[in-house]
Amino acid sequence: MRDRFIVVNDCRFHVIEAGSRQAEPVLLLHGFPQHAYAWRHLIAPLADDRHVIAIDLRGCGSTDAPRRGYDTSQRVADVIALLDALKVARADIVGHDWGAWLGFRLALDHPDRVRRLVSVSMVHPWVMQRHLIPHLWRWWVTALFEIPGVGEWVLRRRPEVAGWLLARDAPDRGLWTHQLRAIYSGPAAEPARASAGRRLHTQLVLRDIPRLLLGVDRRRPFTTPTVIIGGDGDALLPPSVLTVPLRLADRVTVRVVPGGHFLLDESPEEVLNLTVQHLR
Repeated sequence: MRDRFIVVNDCRFHVIEAGSRQAEPVLLLHGFPQHAYAWRHLIAPLADDRHVIAIDLRGCGSTDAPRRGYDTSQRVADVIALLDALKVARADIVGHDWGAWLGFRLALDHPDRVRRLVSVSMVHPWVMQRHLIPHLWRWWVTALFEIPGVGEWVLRRRPEVAGWLLARDAPDRGLWTHQLRAIYSGPAAEPARASAGRRLHTQLVLRDIPRLLLGVDRRRPFTTPTVIIGGDGDALLPPSVLTVPLRLADRVTVRVVPGGHFLLDESPEEVLNLTVQHLR
């Protein structure tokens, strides 16, 4: 694996690459409160025949955490700028959690840049209200991070909350050792990154969730072959929410695997197998 830093959009991004740069590229986008380390089980196997690119998104891991730029449109612009800097015209996208939401927006806004998409543990843009609304209460946990002042304080002063979020629905909580929780909650507790985490959640509440509930993207053209992977014990997103409209059944499929919300750590082999099958 090769580490480097790339500056785009006035922000320095941490980028990990593996495999041959002449191979088909696959871009890995993590969720919250994680960073590129979440892909550790998938990077080496995918790199056997792919150019693997894993990034720490704005405000996460070792990437800069400026005060602005945490709305999804800017995060999409960050990814496109990074692909341009890497001279990657088109890539497969594999995203987890809010990284998967970013993947959907990339496929909707820039379909020419996305060949195939794998979404792990995230609702899709076409969710039906009758499936989503009964489960919105499950997202109460985001309130801990989204309120100005409160979100920063929780992430900085109570890192055990982020650690609890990671492990709360895992079939085997023993997997989430103190060391593994700290790998994620530690960087998220740094002052600038705690502010970034709060700003990310605030933007999602103000812009993305209303967009989802209003169905803004529901009728937009979508041609990207996609597989959605959900955990059978996901406390945030039960599999019933992932039902896809019939009009998309020829290009979007849903697969359910054992695990909670953080499947990259809890069920990496299942996620890897489904990803490899889909990206062929």
